[in-house]
Amino acid sequence: MDEEELTKELFPFKKPLTSRYRKKYVEFLALGILQYCYDGTYEGFDVYDAPDIRDKTKTVGIEVTEAITIEQAQIESEFVKYRLENNEEKKVRRKQIIEENGAKVDELGLTYPVKNSDDEKFIFQNAIKKKMEKLASYRKQGFKKMGLFVFYDEPPIPIKLEELKECFDDVLKKYNDKYDVIYFGFTCGLIEYNILSDEINVRPIERNIYNRLLYETRLKVEAKE
Repeated sequence: MDEEELTKELFPFKKPLTSRYRKKYVEFLALGILQYCYDGTYEGFDVYDAPDIRDKTKTVGIEVTEAITIEQAQIESEFVKYRLENNEEKKVRRKQIIEENGAKVDELGLTYPVKNSDDEKFIFQNAIKKKMEKLASYRKQGFKKMGLFVFYDEPPIPIKLEELKECFDDVLKKYNDKYDVIYFGFTCGLIEYNILSDEINVRPIERNIYNRLLYETRLKVEAKE
């Protein structure tokens, strides 16, 4: 399958992905990104519950979360329902809810509220915060190494790596126990912040590879629906 064929296959699934399956979609995509970027390192890992990704021996685990506001999550959930809705009155109501959260619906699709770099940093920090309390329970389960994968479903506004590291550290410094590594996955890239070594680096992912990862992930989730 070439890139053009793959692009055509990315969206014409039978129906849009519902919020019910969104969490698993993000978890499978996170695993796919890790397996691609760290060739061989994450072979044998799979998607489970608590933590979301782990090896078979329960030695290494990765918790997965999506960096998204409550408003955007509701926008996306309502837009899926809007597309599937046949009742015109309910369709109008769903559109109203979407627009009350700052987005717009038109014949071209969905337009999201505009975000600036400070908005994005706040979103990233909240994504980390909401998973910090889970770490202690994973340590008690015997996991020797725990990572956190934060997924952002778009390219972030350009930011220097050191500035992003400071953004993460502003949250992490409030906790005695920290994840060993934070992976920040986004459209066409992965940033690794190794907290133990205090190093941060970026791994670009070519668009055709990223599209393939999206496609393969969607197939996995479709098989479970």
